[in-house]
Amino acid sequence: MVLMRRSRGDNVKISIVIVVALLLLAAFSSTLSAGLVVVDAGEVGVVFNSFTGTKDTPLYPGLAFVTPYIETVYRYNTLEQVYTMSILREEGQIVGDDSLWSPTLEGLQVGIDSSTRYKLDPAKAAYIHNNLRDYNNILVRPSIRSIVRLHVSQYTVTNVYGPRRGEIQSKIETVLRERFENAGLLLLSFDIRNINFTKEYARSIEQKQIAQQQAEQMEFVLDKQEKEAERMRVEASGFKDSAVIRAQGDAEALKLISNALAINPSLLTYRYIEKLAPNTQVMIVPSNAPFIFDLKGLGGTSQTGALPQVLPTEPTPEPEAPDTRASQTPDIPSNQ
Repeated sequence: MVLMRRSRGDNVKISIVIVVALLLLAAFSSTLSAGLVVVDAGEVGVVFNSFTGTKDTPLYPGLAFVTPYIETVYRYNTLEQVYTMSILREEGQIVGDDSLWSPTLEGLQVGIDSSTRYKLDPAKAAYIHNNLRDYNNILVRPSIRSIVRLHVSQYTVTNVYGPRRGEIQSKIETVLRERFENAGLLLLSFDIRNINFTKEYARSIEQKQIAQQQAEQMEFVLDKQEKEAERMRVEASGFKDSAVIRAQGDAEALKLISNALAINPSLLTYRYIEKLAPNTQVMIVPSNAPFIFDLKGLGGTSQTGALPQVLPTEPTPEPEAPDTRASQTPDIPSNQ
C-alpha cells in the first residue's frame, strides 16, 4: 500500500522494520513450501541429503517435510508392473521381435514369449535408488534372459512345449524371485505365454502330428474291424451251438420214435390215419391193395365215436369183345 501511494506522488515514509519483516516472511514461506513434500498413492519417496547422502528410511504416501534446499525427494512407482517379451511387434516393451530364443537340449532353437509381473519393494527403495534406478534394463530384462536360457537348455523341445512346460516355468519363477528380492523387487508371477519354433521345425512338427493322427485313425479302424470279426465269431459259434442242439434234439426224437415203433409197429399206420380228415368214416381202397387198415385193431376213433369203415372195392370187369364168328356167312360150294 505504501508503494502504491508513493507511486501516486505521496510522500510516505517506509519503515525499515516493515520491509525487513516482509522479506523474512517471504523467505520463510518459500522455505516452508520447499520443505513440504506430498507423496502420491502408488509411490514411494527416497530422500537424498546433499551432505549425508541417501536416507535409508523412505517416504510413504502422504505429506512429509524435508530439509529445504538440502534434501531432494526422488519418487518411484510401487504399483504392479508387467515386463513382456513377445514375438509380436507391438506387444512388449521392445518394438519388434523380442521373443527370447534359446537352445534346447538337442541344440534346437525355440522362442519363449513371457510376461513377468513384479513391483518395487518400498522398504528397499533406497537400495534401488543407489544401485539400480533403471531396474528394467539393469535387472529385469537381463535376469529373465539368462535364467530362461539356463533352464530351457536342460530340456528337449518336446518337454518345453509339452508335459514339462509347467515344471520349467516353476523353476524359472523360483530362481527369478530370489534374484529380484535381493535387488529390491517383489516378483508376483512369471508366465510362459507361447513357444515359437523355426519355420523348418514347425513344419516337421505339423507333419508329425498329421502322421500321428493318421496312425490313430488306422488304429481305430483296425480295432473296429477286430471287434466286428469277434462279433461274427461269437455269432457263428452261437449258430453252431444252436445247430448242434437241434441235431441232438432231432437224434433224441428219432431214437424215441424208433423205440416206440419197435414196441408197436402199427403206430406208424395209426399216425398216418390221424393225419387224414377227422370226419372220414369210410375209405375205399382197391381190392388188390397190399394192406388193409384194421382201425379197430389200432384203437382209433373218429370224432363221432364210430370207427371209419374201410371197404374194398370189386374190380370192374372188362367188357368182352363181340363174337363175330356167328355173323359170318358160310361158304357155299360152287357148282363146278
